[in-house]
Amino acid sequence: SDEGKSIVRRDLDDGAFILFHLAEDGRLVAASGIGPGNAVARDIRLAEMLIAKRASPAPEALGSQAVKLKSLLAA
Repeated sequence: SDEGKSIVRRDLDDGAFILFHLAEDGRLVAASGIGPGNAVARDIRLAEMLIAKRASPAPEALGSQAVKLKSLLAA
């Protein structure tokens, strides 16, 4: 069920975007992306690493193109 889940959208270039799904406790539990070619592939891979780490990144960081997903992994 989607109860207690929130979704954060990160817009990328070329109209591409990624949706991050956060559990009620703030943990990143899923990510999906739409865009041409490999536009979202790298970010999805980083998101998978964040999910594997059971990370709880700040929603505003996830949504901001200015914040590199890689930097969230180091946190």
